[in-house]
Amino acid sequence: MLSAARKKLLKALINKLGLKSIDSNLLDEALTHPSFSFEVNKENAPDYERLEFLGDSVLRLVISNYLYDKYEEYDEGKLTKIRSYLVSDDFISKLALTIELNKYINIGEHEEKDGGRLKESILACSIEALFGAIYKSLGYNFAKEFIYKMYNKIDINGEEILFSYNSKEILQQYTQGKNKDLPVYKLLEEKGLAHNKTYVVSVEYENNELGKGEGKTKKDAEKAAAYKALMLLKEKKEI
Repeated sequence: MLSAARKKLLKALINKLGLKSIDSNLLDEALTHPSFSFEVNKENAPDYERLEFLGDSVLRLVISNYLYDKYEEYDEGKLTKIRSYLVSDDFISKLALTIELNKYINIGEHEEKDGGRLKESILACSIEALFGAIYKSLGYNFAKEFIYKMYNKIDINGEEILFSYNSKEILQQYTQGKNKDLPVYKLLEEKGLAHNKTYVVSVEYENNELGKGEGKTKKDAEKAAAYKALMLLKEKKEI
């Protein structure tokens, strides 16, 4: 049973997001991290994992439909790459922060002290679980319109996303076109705890650093570094 304080907090979120008819208990479940359920010591206490599983599928379907209609000229490969970016933890965790979802998450004391309320993975799971709760409680069409409304607030540029997604390949084509050399990626730093690391990578060409990037994986950091390099080369009108 929800406490009076929890009901008040959820009501504020419901009013903020226009979710008037949503099931409050389902919404509470969507915004409950497993660490909280573990600490209250209730057997089979609900958390967001099942709704996150559902919401992930709902989000992918909605965004697939969104991109199919928005980019009629793109083939399946391009649409897949753009969708991959738009449903990534990095992107949707930032989406969660635009509605301050972190303020409404039930989280365990230890996880709270560890900064869990602002962790990319927790924010991403929470917003996917929210989408799942909206779908389960209010139906697919409502969920679709809600997600569309969130994404329409962002300037989504398909060509720019594809350019960023293919940045390593484009940079390699540029360097090999000049002298057949490959760009060199170097790991500069690993930041954060073991379970929540951020990697910092630089990319060099002909012993000159062209860019630095960060990411939750080395691959993402390399991609970010390559993108920065391409922006520099564009600025110099070399590409």
